[in-house]
Parts: sequence; C-alpha cells; structure tokens
Amino acid sequence: MSFNRFIIYFILFNLFLAAAPFFADYFFPERGVLIPKFWPMFWIFSFITFNIYIIASWRMRISDQASAQALLVSITVKMLFSMIIAFVYIQNNTFDPIYFVINFFYLYFFHTVFEIYCLLCNLRNQKIK
Repeated sequence: MSFNRFIIYFILFNLFLAAAPFFADYFFPERGVLIPKFWPMFWIFSFITFNIYIIASWRMRISDQASAQALLVSITVKMLFSMIIAFVYIQNNTFDPIYFVINFFYLYFFHTVFEIYCLLCNLRNQKIK
C-alpha cells in the first residue's frame, strides 16, 4: 500500500470511526454515552496508529525478512501505549466504568484492526514482487 493511499484510507477511516460517537452524543446527550475527554483520546489513538504504521511500514520496506517482526512489534507497542493511556486516564478522571470500557475498546479495537489491515496489505504486496 502506498503512503498516499494509506493517508486517504486513514482520513476516511477516522471520519467513519468518529461518526458513531458524534451522533450518539448529539442525539442522546442525556445518556452520557461518551466518557469525559473522549475526543482527545480519539486523536491520541489516531496519532499512535498513524505513527506506528509509518514506522512499521518503513521497517517492512528495509527488509522482507523483518516484515513479520515489524507487524508483531507494532501490535505490541500499540498495546503498551494503549495500556499507559488507560492507566493515566483512570488515574486522572472520574467516569462510569462500563462506559470507559466500551469507549476505550471501541477506539483500541478499531484502530488496531485498521493498522493490521494496512500492514498486511504491505506484506501481501511484498510477496507479489
């Protein structure tokens, strides 16, 4: 996957991912579905996903043999950063635990799936060459 294609997919993915929480908060504000500071957390996850993809993609282009390692390291690093974010967030905010779990895993799961999909596309392209 080329870098320009990734940028387009990344922007479309973030718009699509932001639509559900935006409409849930807009149409049901009394339910308080979103945790406090959801949108900064959304942008942090987006920033982490973007940077980890760029680094892993760069590593995959350096060596075909290190591609699987780059994929596994990117997933591990993202999980560690996400757990640090969760820890800091839990220490500094008050919230409903159920809504936190739903919001956090909504962000973590979908950003991770998108990252893995894009990196696997790079692995497939290397085998074709």
